[in-house]
Amino acid sequence: MKTALPALVLTLITAATQIGAQALDMKTCDRITHVSHGGAAGHVDYGGGKVGWVDWWSQEGVFKDVWLADCQTGQALKIRTHEERIKDRYIPDKTRNVRRKLATWAADASAFFTVDWMAGQLAPDGRDATVAAFDTEFCGCQVAYPELRGAKTPYKPAQ
Repeated sequence: MKTALPALVLTLITAATQIGAQALDMKTCDRITHVSHGGAAGHVDYGGGKVGWVDWWSQEGVFKDVWLADCQTGQALKIRTHEERIKDRYIPDKTRNVRRKLATWAADASAFFTVDWMAGQLAPDGRDATVAAFDTEFCGCQVAYPELRGAKTPYKPAQ
């Protein structure tokens, strides 16, 4: 019986760790924000305190916005990489190209991989690139870099 208790405790700790790891998966940030036609997907940890994702919409028009956020500063870039029937313009889908560039810069040139720098690098691939500072934590930041929250309001999923 003395040996069974440590084994049971180890099993419970292992199970709790696995449940916690599942709860802290970037996929938990993917969500539908408007039933069947809007949401956020493809959350990725680029390293160095930076995360990214794609917001999308597909009802009576289509758009995709690629985001890059610095979890420590709260600064984030949003760039429109695809648009049809939203405004009087057409933006061919360059979402994959932009996401590939982000991954390449993050891996190969981390010293330059800042929100401001990437805004300039990605401008030819999209429209309406904006950089802004946010005082609320992003979901990907809560998952990958909770220690960088600082004074920002913790992320809470919409109910």
